[in-house]
Amino acid sequence: MEIKNNYFLANRKLIKNIFQITLPAVFDLLAQTLIMAFDMKMVSSLGASAISSVGVGTAGMFALIPALIAVATGTTALLSRAYGADDKIEGKKAFIQSFFIAVPLGIFLTVIFLIFSEQIINLVGNAKDMNLDDAILYQNMTVIGFPFLGISIATFYAFRAMGENKIPMIGNTLALVLKLILNFLLIYLFKWGIFGAALSTTLTRLFSALFSIYLVFYSKKNWISLEFKNLKFDYFTSKRILKVGIPAAAEQLGLRLGMLIFEMMVISLGNLSYAAHKIALTAESISYNLGFAFSFAASALVGQELGKGSSQKALKDGYICTIIAMIVMSTFGLTFFIMPQFLVSLFTKDKKVIELATTALKIVSICQPFSGASMVLAGSLRGAGDTKSVLLITYLGIFLIRIPITYLFLDVLNFGLAGAWIVMTIDLVIRSSLAFYVFRRGKWRYIEV
Repeated sequence: MEIKNNYFLANRKLIKNIFQITLPAVFDLLAQTLIMAFDMKMVSSLGASAISSVGVGTAGMFALIPALIAVATGTTALLSRAYGADDKIEGKKAFIQSFFIAVPLGIFLTVIFLIFSEQIINLVGNAKDMNLDDAILYQNMTVIGFPFLGISIATFYAFRAMGENKIPMIGNTLALVLKLILNFLLIYLFKWGIFGAALSTTLTRLFSALFSIYLVFYSKKNWISLEFKNLKFDYFTSKRILKVGIPAAAEQLGLRLGMLIFEMMVISLGNLSYAAHKIALTAESISYNLGFAFSFAASALVGQELGKGSSQKALKDGYICTIIAMIVMSTFGLTFFIMPQFLVSLFTKDKKVIELATTALKIVSICQPFSGASMVLAGSLRGAGDTKSVLLITYLGIFLIRIPITYLFLDVLNFGLAGAWIVMTIDLVIRSSLAFYVFRRGKWRYIEV
C-alpha cells in the first residue's frame, strides 16, 4: 500500500472522525482491560495456583462468549447500514431481534456449562499441579452471568455500530469501579478467595445488563431507544442477522476453540508457565484492545458508508483505520520490547514467572502492527457483512498454522512457553496478509445483508 506524503493531510476530516469514534472506544476497552488487569492483580495475591484456577475456569467460557458477540456482529452489519441511510425503523427492528437471539442463547450456554462443568474443566485443565476444584467453582459462579452478558453485548455493539462509543465507555468505566469495590470487599475483606472473585464478576455483569436496559427502555434520547411494546419477533430480520451472524459465530467459535486447544497446550507446560502466559496476555491486552477500538470504528464507518451507497468511501475508511491502528500498536510493541520486565512485575513478584512472561512479551512485540492490521481489516469486512471471508482466514490461521506448529514447537522441539508465543506471531503475520488481500480485492462491496 503506497501512501503519499500528504495522504493524512488530505484526509484530515476523515481521520478526525475516526478518532472521534475511536477515542471513546479506547477508553471503553481500557476500562475492560483494567477490569481484567486489576482482577488478575487481586487474584494473584492468592498465589500462582489461584491465577491458574481462574485461567482454567474462564478458558471454556471464553471459547463460547464469542457466540454472543457473533449475534451482535450480525446486528452491527444491519444497524450500521440503517444508521447510514437514516432508516430508524429498520435500525430498531434489527436491534430488537438481537435481544431475541442473544438472551436465549446466553441462558442455553449457562445451562450447558452448569450441567457439564466438571467435564469441561477436566478437559481444559490437564496439568497435574492445578487445583481443578477451584476452577470448577470459578466457572460455575461466573457462567450464571451469561444472560446478563448477552444483554450488555447486544446493547453496546448496537451503539458502536452507530459510532456512539461514549455509551459503552461510560458503562464499562462504571463496571470497572464496581468491580474494584466488589473485589476488595469479597476477596480481601470477606476473604472469599476464588468464590469472591467469581461472584464479583457475575454481579458486575448484572450491573452492565441493568445499565443497558435503562439506556434502551427508559432513556428516550437515543437513536435506538425502545418501548417494551416494540419487542416483537421478526423472522425476516432475524434471518438477515443470522445470515451474517452464523458465519461470524462459526468464525469466533473456531477461533475460540482453537485458542482453547492452544491454551490447553500451554497449560500442559505446568503451573508456572501458564501463570506467566496469563500475565503476559493481560499486559499485551492493552495494545490488543486498542486494535479492537480501531476495528469497531472500521466496522461502523464501512457499514455506514455502504448504507449511503458509497463503496469507495468505505474502502478508504477501512484503509485509513488500518494504517492508524498499525502505527499506534507498533508504538506499544516498542514498549513491550524495551520494558517487558517492568510491565510483568506489576502483576507478580515470582522471579520464574517474571522471566517467562518477559520473554513472551518481547516476542509478541514484533507482531503488534500485524495484529492491528488483522483486527481492523477483519472489522471492516464484518461491517460490510463479509463474515465468510473472515471465517476462512481465521480457520486457516488457527487450524492449519497455529495448532500444528505449536505442537511442533512444544511437544517435538521443546521450546517451552517462548515457542507458543513465536507461533502466535507467525499466525498473526499470515492472517493479516490474507485479510489485506481480501479487503483489497473488494468483493465485500457487493454483498447484500
